[in-house]
Amino acid sequence: MRRVMNLRLHQLWRKIGGGSLLFSLAIHSALLLGMALVLIQSDLFREEVDFIPAGPSATARQASEELKAKITQRRQKTLAPKTSQTRLVAVNPGDVVLPEPETMPLPGSSSGDAPEATLSIGSTNGLEGFSGSGPANWVAKPPNLFHARCSAQARLDKLRQNGGTPECELAVSRSLEWLKTRQNADGSWGRANKAAMTGLALLCFLGRCETPESPFYGDAVRGGMLWLVELAGKNPHGMLAEQTTANSAAYEHGIATYALGEMYSFYRLGGSSLPGLRPTFEKGVQLILTHQNEQGSWTYGGKAHAYDAQSRGEDLSVTGWQFQALKAAKHSGLKFTGLDKAIDRCCDYLLSKQSKDGGFGKTNRDEHYNQWSLTGCGLLGLQTLAKGKTAAVKKGVAFLRDFITAEPLDWDRNCNLYCWYYYTQAFFQAGGDDWRFYNTQFLPQILKAQEPDGSFRRGRPNWPAGDAADAIYRQCLSTLQLEVYYRYLKVADRDGESIFER
Repeated sequence: MRRVMNLRLHQLWRKIGGGSLLFSLAIHSALLLGMALVLIQSDLFREEVDFIPAGPSATARQASEELKAKITQRRQKTLAPKTSQTRLVAVNPGDVVLPEPETMPLPGSSSGDAPEATLSIGSTNGLEGFSGSGPANWVAKPPNLFHARCSAQARLDKLRQNGGTPECELAVSRSLEWLKTRQNADGSWGRANKAAMTGLALLCFLGRCETPESPFYGDAVRGGMLWLVELAGKNPHGMLAEQTTANSAAYEHGIATYALGEMYSFYRLGGSSLPGLRPTFEKGVQLILTHQNEQGSWTYGGKAHAYDAQSRGEDLSVTGWQFQALKAAKHSGLKFTGLDKAIDRCCDYLLSKQSKDGGFGKTNRDEHYNQWSLTGCGLLGLQTLAKGKTAAVKKGVAFLRDFITAEPLDWDRNCNLYCWYYYTQAFFQAGGDDWRFYNTQFLPQILKAQEPDGSFRRGRPNWPAGDAADAIYRQCLSTLQLEVYYRYLKVADRDGESIFER
């Protein structure tokens, strides 16, 4: 009986095509399993961006003693020998072709050629700028902040004045084009730490005056901004990070807030606004202000989100991105309760991190947060936030110059773009012979590292975190350095010893 039933079931199975069905199910299951393994592997081996300057490798440890000897020897000299420097200047600016018009449309205006406006010097919301009698919503950028970025001729003039070359501008153009092609469909950039990558990419575009109204990159810039706004709306505290409790979120939030603040400074003089930009930026700044700890620093380790205001520790690396966000907040013209106090406390903290040698951070080069990796960060904070701290700044610049003299910048030997990002700005702010010394080193290294497609090849770091293995991260840090010639005003060019009037 059982045999007859089995026979009938077998006949029925064959009749409905069971053999083929089973085979098909087996094939599809195998394919799905393979795809799952691929996805799991790609997720496991995804490059994570490390914003923290790590301790040195064995090579760097060996160089530590050599460095000490070289610096000691140099300091023993009563007068350092003058070396001839080859100044890099724009020889023929006319060879550089830039796409955007001299006058850039602000929010609410149409793209394309605009009628010439009649401009008069005035004051808008407490920030000196230009207001005009031309078409609605057409105004010039504030001269002390963005003017040098927003005119092709002005950029070339700044390049010439500050030791750049026409190749710098061409390299930036190629880099922005590459970044545009690497934007995600949702408007973000990157695979990991997307808020930070998106913020850095936006800073690169804004550094060349590419706003949401730009005829070439407007959609990309607007898409990145809207993604950050939407991201903040998903988080109860308005934190600009996907993984809000991860340590990296403290870095991400600072970077993204900095980018939104700079964009708001462009747009606040216009007649229109970008949806959600101002409240997202305001909430982002407030989150930073309320989570500064007693030391005047910022750290991670909080339970609700990354910031931990109750921490008795300090972190100069995390603090670096927060004070850049606060700088953007000060430029915005918006009123933030406690902003000036937070800046003052931050400056006091930065000063407390300076060693007797002039560096910022731990004096042991083999330690994680050492002064060889963080002096640029500490210097930039004092240069742009503090008043009357010229002695500390000069001492820090001298330390950093001694270090780089002993170990010249080399993309293939000691490339650490995290450190170089801060070095470049610190030396630019220092100006004079210090800037000429640094410029002749860093500029050739960055330019020769750019590939024909606009990307920057991977360098060989001397410290693990300086690897910049993530292509977007590497691209942005390199581009921001190439824009330094016109992106920032030097402290010496401002009214007073600080960019702030407090």
